[in-house]
Amino acid sequence: EVLGPGADGLFLLSVPCFGLFSNIWLWRGVAGVLTAAVILILCIQFVNRSSAKDFPVCPSLELCPSGWLYFQRKCYYLSESEANWNSSQSLCSLHNASLLVIENDQELSFMVKITKQDPWIGLYKRNEEFFWVNGKALDNKLIEVKGSGNCAYLESKGVSASGCYLTRKWVCSLNISLAQ
Repeated sequence: EVLGPGADGLFLLSVPCFGLFSNIWLWRGVAGVLTAAVILILCIQFVNRSSAKDFPVCPSLELCPSGWLYFQRKCYYLSESEANWNSSQSLCSLHNASLLVIENDQELSFMVKITKQDPWIGLYKRNEEFFWVNGKALDNKLIEVKGSGNCAYLESKGVSASGCYLTRKWVCSLNISLAQ
């Protein structure tokens, strides 16, 4: 609808606005809220992706059987009771483990710290040479065995050997393979 000239000589135009588009400020507000929501969602996704790289989420798995200790991808069981060397190895086998096989200086140091009462380990003499229960020959640079026996045990100053028939506590070890 067109109105006549105003006091200044200009024509006034009156356009009736009906419906949803009548309030432009409402729509500007809605657009602002939607824009903020999209930016917030993008920021959350970015933070989640970047923190996942820095801090990988570990599955909640029990790596070791109940009552066993975990160290450097192995589980260890320290017995409370005593048995001879052969029985100790058999008892470890019941858990798909073996008497302790020491693979490096860190493991040796760790085991010397946590064991008490000189437990059996998975080292035995065959033809005047020491072998681990996994079949590998002893690395004499890693461990020097004291004593004249055929079965080895761990003590505070390293490894010694005595008669396999003696009863001692023992240490089982179980390798853990982590699927990654």
